[in-house]
Amino acid sequence: MNKNRITFTICTLVVLTIFCAIAFYVTNGVQIIKLNNMYKDIRILENKISLYYLDNGSIPIKDESIIYFENNSINPNDNEIYYEIDISKLENLDISYGKGVFGAKDKYIINEESHTIYYYLGIEYKDEMFFSRDINYEYVDLENY
Repeated sequence: MNKNRITFTICTLVVLTIFCAIAFYVTNGVQIIKLNNMYKDIRILENKISLYYLDNGSIPIKDESIIYFENNSINPNDNEIYYEIDISKLENLDISYGKGVFGAKDKYIINEESHTIYYYLGIEYKDEMFFSRDINYEYVDLENY
């Protein structure tokens, strides 16, 4: 009987370990899918907004600026003015986020100066928040040109 308890305990530990490993990989898999969807959305928006800008001479934004936006991956060429992107002005747009489905912060914003696009709500991946593509921006001093 003592052998059966030891065997049962070992089997239980093995099953729990496997279950925890599966849960970990599934959670990471879902997080990376969300992050990749945000990256894909931003690439699509960059292309659509560039075409819109060429055709209209302006960026497709809503009227009021976003009062406050700050994160670790901000482009150093940004000024302090951010606008919500008016996605209704962009044709044939297939994006995963930014439609207001996940609350008031579920929107894409764009900086007035640099035209860098951010997901205002952000995506969490490995205990870190991401708001834009992971690009190493460098400051450009336009007064030297």
